Amino acid sequence: MIRTDLVRWVEWLRKRVRPPAPTREAGGLQPSGVRAEEAAARALERLGYRVRARNVRFRFGELDLVCEHRGVLVFVEVKARTGPEHGHPLEAVTLHKQRQLRRLAEAYLLALRRHPPPPCRFDVAAVQLAPDGTPTRVEVVVDAFRADPEPARGGVSGGSGRRR
Repeated sequence: MIRTDLVRWVEWLRKRVRPPAPTREAGGLQPSGVRAEEAAARALERLGYRVRARNVRFRFGELDLVCEHRGVLVFVEVKARTGPEHGHPLEAVTLHKQRQLRRLAEAYLLALRRHPPPPCRFDVAAVQLAPDGTPTRVEVVVDAFRADPEPARGGVSGGSGRRR
């Protein structure tokens, strides 16, 4: 009985892994958010990443980009800001957001049904926007935080945080 419930839950989860990208009409991303994610995806592709999925929605949140880079599955959080008065985009990746991203990644891996699961990491793409919403700069922080929760070390915590 428990096994059939688990199978039903995983099948339900798999149906929700690759929904269509959100639109403004559907209450999804604003035009500047769409542009920021597109700029981040292009920057990642120039660095050798392969984008596997965008805007993967679950009941409890959304993964911005799921990529593959050198045999590693990479969950990329995209953060954009229009000016310094709103802080640096990386400041928005709080411990709460990191916990949510870990949970989303676990759900994604469950839906993949790969045993053993592939090696994974979390990167952050910080996008600076001009006042009109045009992306002006993309900064990628590789391994921004760890998959296993650790105490904060300031800023985007836990990973090696190599910037590109």
